[in-house]
Amino acid sequence: MIRRDLLLGLAALPLLPYPALADSAEARAVRAAFGGPYAAPALRDHVARIAQRVADAETGGRLKVTVELLDSDQVNAAALPDGHLLVNRGLLALARSEAELAFVLAHEIGHVVAGHARQGKARPPVDPAVAGLAEVQAEAAFDRAQEREADRIGIDALARAGFDPSAAPVFLARFGAAQSLAATLSGRPELATAAISGGDHPETAERIAAAQARAAALPPGETGEAAWLDAVDGLPWGEGAGQIPIRGQAVIDPAAGFRWDAPAGVALLRQRQRVMGIGPDDSVILFDQLSQPRALPARLFLERVWGRRVGGVQGVGAGDLGGFPAAWGVAGIAIGADRWEALLVVIETTPERRDRFNILTRAGSPAAAPMRGAVESFRRIGAAEAAAVRPRRLAVAAVRPGDTVADLVGRMRVEAAEAQFRLLNDVAGDAISPGSRVKLIVE
Repeated sequence: MIRRDLLLGLAALPLLPYPALADSAEARAVRAAFGGPYAAPALRDHVARIAQRVADAETGGRLKVTVELLDSDQVNAAALPDGHLLVNRGLLALARSEAELAFVLAHEIGHVVAGHARQGKARPPVDPAVAGLAEVQAEAAFDRAQEREADRIGIDALARAGFDPSAAPVFLARFGAAQSLAATLSGRPELATAAISGGDHPETAERIAAAQARAAALPPGETGEAAWLDAVDGLPWGEGAGQIPIRGQAVIDPAAGFRWDAPAGVALLRQRQRVMGIGPDDSVILFDQLSQPRALPARLFLERVWGRRVGGVQGVGAGDLGGFPAAWGVAGIAIGADRWEALLVVIETTPERRDRFNILTRAGSPAAAPMRGAVESFRRIGAAEAAAVRPRRLAVAAVRPGDTVADLVGRMRVEAAEAQFRLLNDVAGDAISPGSRVKLIVE
């Protein structure tokens, strides 16, 4: 079963099965997969204060937590059994208040308090040079009952810590809307349903209803909205420093001067130096880069290094790919009882850098041709196209008298700007109050 939280580029709330030791080899691999550390000491300390507050409410002060921020736009957080919390930048951007963030952290700590992490299965380490499919086929760590229990523990802890428990269903609703929007923008709206229903995790609607009922029975508390909006003002949106930008279905590297386009229906996930695309029939695109002072020519690297790791490459060819020297070949891979084909492509994007495609499809799958179209779309871009790709950030702005939703959306610099604006600010109609504060995505 493909892991549903990876289908959308928005990792689901349930705790990932990380190991207990924060400095283990697998934990380091997880950091790399989720963008590596995000250096923002003041923001990290802010999150840590919130986390310790809910941890004290859950454990009576018996659990001391530490917080590490990860430079990923995927909406995710996780708690290791030793109280080490991993929090993605994307989660910080989606939350609108301290209380909403506190719910997610309390939910994750709830898994630790209930002993779920000790019952879960750890993911095997993944070698990004040869793997990819195994990574997205990892099973979810917790079952539906454990997720409900973590929600219950977290909401109760919110109230005991003095936060507003109604923040829990509010965040869950926005999280579900974010899943739906991401799936729609990828061209596969059906993935929103697949990601939040059935299997090991309760449907989002079910979780919202349960959270609303539980919150209604608890006393209201503080939201901390103003303080949180101040904290995330200026937060990077999308790619972080050193990460490859994605604009819609286009993957663009302004520094190396290239672009490729994922086929319609492929959901793209950004990691630090890798992009993963999830397509139909369990197909996968892996695109990454290697920097080496003395990089081998593409064909030698394919045959002597990468090819050996996968047991050999057939049909090796070399030539020009979109204005760059490249080499390609096909490898057969057995995953369980299934046979898969991997199209392996090495591109000499700079003298010291090699970029790679690994297109994984089931043997004989009709998805193979459209997925391999990503390689065919690879091309060099000019200076003007490269300059048009600028970093984006979250900006918190006060609504001025006379401002309309259309005015505020016009200031956004992101695909599907109106949908993103409404999602981030919980705006359904055309009314918006002067003096209120909204999140904008700007350059």
